[in-house]
Amino acid sequence: MAAIASPAHAALFPAAVRNVLVVANRLQDLGSVAARLARLHREECVRIYLLAVAPPPTGHAMQFLRHIDVRRLLREDGLTRLRPLMQLLDAACVPYRHEVEVGRWEETIARFAQERCCRSILMGDHDAPSLGTLLRRHDAWRIRNRLVKLGFACEML
Repeated sequence: MAAIASPAHAALFPAAVRNVLVVANRLQDLGSVAARLARLHREECVRIYLLAVAPPPTGHAMQFLRHIDVRRLLREDGLTRLRPLMQLLDAACVPYRHEVEVGRWEETIARFAQERCCRSILMGDHDAPSLGTLLRRHDAWRIRNRLVKLGFACEML
């Protein structure tokens, strides 16, 4: 219901709208992510992008998978990862756009954030004490550093 296809020209929208990128991973507490997005949606004008990144198979693995539409399978897997968050956002009536990209983790997120002018990236709840939090913080640090090197500053939520 609330899902909208992501056009490539999203960067041309007015600057008054804050673009927020949510990177889906299996370490997130989806309830807290959805609650935070719902709060952001109520407090200010935001455009939310949900992104699932599927790493491509290696060249050696592709030799065995050449008769299979690997990109389609990776996209279906990405949508499966996004579906629980999409259901929570639909229930909260929060509009969003979703996309599944195939590529290397950091590079794909950095490229997507730049193309869509996402000045805020939400990786998950950083307050929960766990190994998952440490991994998310490290990923956020790596992505932020990559974006800074490219001259694109953003905040990690």
